[in-house]
Amino acid sequence: MLLYIQWDVCKSVRMAGITLAQRDLAATRAQLQAWFEHRFHGEAAVSELRAANRAAGWSSESLVFTVDLDGHTNEYVIRIPPAGGGIFRDYDLGAQTLTQELLHEYGIATPSPILYEPDRTWIGSKFLVMPRIIGHTPSDTSYATRGWLHDAGPAVQRRAHDSFLETLAGLQRVPVSQAPWLERPAGVGLSVELAWWHEYVRWGTDNQVPDVMTEAFTWLLRQRPEETGALTVCWGDARLSNTIFDDSGDIVGALDWEQACVCPPETDFGWWLGTRRQMLEVNSLDLDPELPGFDSRDEVIRRYEAMIGRSLENFDWYEIFAMVRMGCCILRTQVLLRSNGQADHFLTRAPILPAWTREAIRN
Repeated sequence: MLLYIQWDVCKSVRMAGITLAQRDLAATRAQLQAWFEHRFHGEAAVSELRAANRAAGWSSESLVFTVDLDGHTNEYVIRIPPAGGGIFRDYDLGAQTLTQELLHEYGIATPSPILYEPDRTWIGSKFLVMPRIIGHTPSDTSYATRGWLHDAGPAVQRRAHDSFLETLAGLQRVPVSQAPWLERPAGVGLSVELAWWHEYVRWGTDNQVPDVMTEAFTWLLRQRPEETGALTVCWGDARLSNTIFDDSGDIVGALDWEQACVCPPETDFGWWLGTRRQMLEVNSLDLDPELPGFDSRDEVIRRYEAMIGRSLENFDWYEIFAMVRMGCCILRTQVLLRSNGQADHFLTRAPILPAWTREAIRN
């Protein structure tokens, strides 16, 4: 079995996910042990459960554990919808399982095999179990200033950069027709996705949408591109902290597909470049590229266009759309933290949108 563990972590965040109710880990451990014995028809011993991901993965409860089963020891991650509510309204683990299995068939490094359990009676909710993958996961906010990727040198940085780029391009090979579960209730495409996120921010804030987000969605609707290009399966959360790299810089794990959707390929690419710009702003860096082994912004756009066989259209719009979606998630996270009595958490003071995004919208 492979191992799923992260070596670069955010030391100030020590949680398995933001939830409105705490889980009894001792009880979950006992219930999970009974499930393994039932599933594999053998005697099992499950270790203590602990947080699997402290650098990202806040939207679900992700716990890591070891199982001894009939003389064999393997390590797993269990992914559980947050108890009492979380960042998203719905957690369709069945759809996530189908997505990851489909993408694995087309060469995307999603964890496999996945064991999905829809029966809530085992631990009080649906859940899925995946093999752990061992490797390095860069932090969104610090990969260009410290940590494994920063210290790895230009050659490994180049491979990590290109492996990520190849993963985004590889999604173009996945037939949309084979993923009907990714359709939103209103269908697929850019206008549908924009409307879904607009409704999300209203739900996530109990209809207390800040003026800056109302202004942002007004801008997005006014400037929305025509839907003329082909649609593709999109990751929805394409950033370095959702990947696990081996020592050479190759991606061995592509994680967190709960935001997967059917959209133009600019959607994922805009998310990646938008989060890169966000990292630079957080660290007050004026670099292009941010690491010696990375492509500059213009060069990576040129390369990606060559890989997908067409020019990126209205890319500035997609980059702003990415940051607005990120802002929606930040707002929901802040609501949950305050509900949990963590009003002094540093994320409650995080800006909803980067300065460059606010400036672009207002100009």
